[in-house]
Amino acid sequence: MTPQRTRAGDRPRRRSLTWQMKPGTRKAWLIAHVVVSVGWFGGAWAMLMMGVVALTNVGRELRPAAYEMMHIADTVIMIPGSLGALITGLVLGLYTKWRVLHHWWVVTKLLLTIGAMVFAYVYVAQNVKSALAATEHDLDADIGRLAESVIAGSVVMMVVLIVTTLLSVVKPWNRTGWGRRAQQRRREAVSAR
Repeated sequence: MTPQRTRAGDRPRRRSLTWQMKPGTRKAWLIAHVVVSVGWFGGAWAMLMMGVVALTNVGRELRPAAYEMMHIADTVIMIPGSLGALITGLVLGLYTKWRVLHHWWVVTKLLLTIGAMVFAYVYVAQNVKSALAATEHDLDADIGRLAESVIAGSVVMMVVLIVTTLLSVVKPWNRTGWGRRAQQRRREAVSAR
């Protein structure tokens, strides 16, 4: 990139090395992020409700079907929803004023999203598969604390998704070290003009 001159005699103005989205593009990505995040949240709520049905006496005959539906929801809602939220969030973080590593709330959301994805696979999905395998051929199979573990995992997912939503709305905390240095560079560039 070559420096630009704004007026005769002015110092050259350097273009920013970071690309920012146009307002319409930003809105489209933000809408996509909200839609997939709401879908992910809805999937977590549905899994929680199916887990509760499978645990109660009312749902005794529905136990295998509830666990099967949880497994399907995990595959077709939770996995695509979490990946969509991660990808759209990263795009928004990279190409808007927030940046990925410049604000603590964005860093925290990123870590919570990745942590939720790992937790969902390692804990929730595996417990659902175990519960399904145990109840598939025997409605009255004693699965011990597995039913409560499935519900607890779904509750944890709901809490994490609520916290990430709150972070998006409230935007707490200060800038990270990278964010403070970038802000300082912008101030110096403006005062040098």
